[in-house]
Amino acid sequence: MLSVAQADTIAFSPTDLSSISGEPAGNDGLFFTPTTTISVTALGYVDPASSAGNAVGLYDVSTSTLLASATITSSSTASAFFLYEPITPVTLTAGDEYVVAGLFTPDTGDIGYNVGTSTAYNMGAAPDITFDGYKYNDNSTLELPTTSYSPPIVGPNFQYDVVPAPEPTTMTIIIAGALLLLPFKAGALRMLRQNRTA
Repeated sequence: MLSVAQADTIAFSPTDLSSISGEPAGNDGLFFTPTTTISVTALGYVDPASSAGNAVGLYDVSTSTLLASATITSSSTASAFFLYEPITPVTLTAGDEYVVAGLFTPDTGDIGYNVGTSTAYNMGAAPDITFDGYKYNDNSTLELPTTSYSPPIVGPNFQYDVVPAPEPTTMTIIIAGALLLLPFKAGALRMLRQNRTA
């Protein structure tokens, strides 16, 4: 049974956020796998974000392809601890791995957050996705990070909708009905042949 998500479900609602400072510029990446097909509708960054903005990108891990990006500013729409910017919806396939990465820029006054300790943390992943881990790098442009670390440092986030399963087409229904009738048609032909030979 598919879990039911409301419009604009928040992907990560982490608990025990603790502010950190003195971190260098770099990318924080939250890796995840959808358990059903979803459509990403907005990208976000942890609040407070700087007025200069934070770049956030959505990547396909298997191909390192940037699927969507946005700049999150203090004027973006707030929800819980995050600010969001809408994007053209991007459909993500169940079972494939993706990452939402955000560029941390301390020179513009950003505050970073980590979650729990190295042995216990709760990312609060929504029921339609599985959190696969956190990676980072120290580069000053938006990129797909590759270095694992724990606990996760929270920066980026996203919102999504669940993509409903397609309704069966009329032709599919007709074909299915015809297949169900095949045994009855074969039986009727046998009876007709028996009557002719009697």
